[in-house]
Amino acid sequence: LVGKYKSADTQEKREKHLSTIVSGVHHHTGILNDFLSMERLEKGEDLYRFTNFSLSKVINEVFYNANLILKTGQQINYPMNIEDVNICQDEKIVELTLTNLINNAIKYSPERTDIDLLVALTPHTVTFKVVDRGYGIPEMDKKHIFERYFRAGNILTSQGTGIGLHIIKSHVQNLGGQISFISKQNKGSTFTVTFPIEETSCEE
Repeated sequence: LVGKYKSADTQEKREKHLSTIVSGVHHHTGILNDFLSMERLEKGEDLYRFTNFSLSKVINEVFYNANLILKTGQQINYPMNIEDVNICQDEKIVELTLTNLINNAIKYSPERTDIDLLVALTPHTVTFKVVDRGYGIPEMDKKHIFERYFRAGNILTSQGTGIGLHIIKSHVQNLGGQISFISKQNKGSTFTVTFPIEETSCEE
């Protein structure tokens, strides 16, 4: 389809198809990563590698990928005061967790809404909050939200596998952290994840 639009006056149509391609690749990459991560969890493989890494570097990568799937008028608000922060944790799991939560916030929020990522640090923990103004989670579905393959009844028409939250909860708990949420239907959701950060666990 992109190849059909070769003249300068068809740039808008080219961009539309390219946007669809990028979104589709991003969606399928996410599905593959979810299933691979779940398989490794089930096999009990040694998943975790602790290193010191730049928090802003990981968040920038998450934001870059998330910007590819933003709906019209959506905006992700960047956290404050993290430019010079390094933490000791599993970098891939932190990135996976933030990617899943922010992508969900984008997917399950309408156009022209804001999504906030907030970061709070203590000497021994880092806490992330992802806040959206989206469709929220129905009260009857809240107790099932971290179950494998479960999808809330008000978002069944949206693309998704229902395993992302199950996977990140397993990883977070395996690393000694916590994950929780508050949500009100048609008002939005806030997911909170806390990871321990221990310098003695890090590789040189």
